[in-house]
Amino acid sequence: MINRTTIIQNLIEQKQAKIYLEIGVSTGNNFLQIRADKKMAVDPQFKIPGGYASDESTNYYEITSDDFFVTQSDILETNGLDVVFVDGLHTYEQSLKDVLNSLEYLNEGGIILMHDCNPSSKASAHPVLSEARQMPGFNNAWMGDVWKAIVYLRSLRSDLSVFVLDCDCGVGIVQKKSPESMLNYSQEAIDNLSYEDLEADRANLLNLKKPDYSIE
Repeated sequence: MINRTTIIQNLIEQKQAKIYLEIGVSTGNNFLQIRADKKMAVDPQFKIPGGYASDESTNYYEITSDDFFVTQSDILETNGLDVVFVDGLHTYEQSLKDVLNSLEYLNEGGIILMHDCNPSSKASAHPVLSEARQMPGFNNAWMGDVWKAIVYLRSLRSDLSVFVLDCDCGVGIVQKKSPESMLNYSQEAIDNLSYEDLEADRANLLNLKKPDYSIE
């Protein structure tokens, strides 16, 4: 089964990555399955059954991602990051900030993955969870407007290759390399995009790829 966990683990092994960062860990469903030499978990409120404890290979930071990048900057500058998984607050603004902050410390050949990039309904794509819950068709699957971060990166960062794997609510892939194609949206235009715009041009906006697309 191809999902975020198998994709992340395959990339760690493929790239012989040493340092893994996960933003938005919650219960640890994904994080605890990942194997890497050094793992860092960031969440303002962990909900891991049985609790958690840092050790030589795993560090837990119960703070916001913004605070993490400020307080741990020395460690990040020294070691860098090889694989990052962004799955925190499901908003365009925060997911984009997490990606941009991660890029500052991404080692050569490193890769950033983003969850929830391909919402399946208007309700699941609403940027405010409390409001999404009141919308017709909401089924407890909330992806927010993370997809707009993909459009931003594909429009305004010519130094990045960005696409989305069509599986597990949409797994975004961000790498420091020349893009195969770009979009031409301005910051203002991206801010004003709606779910209807995504529906009308989903494959193009997200640079959508099959789940088994080869990542180099």
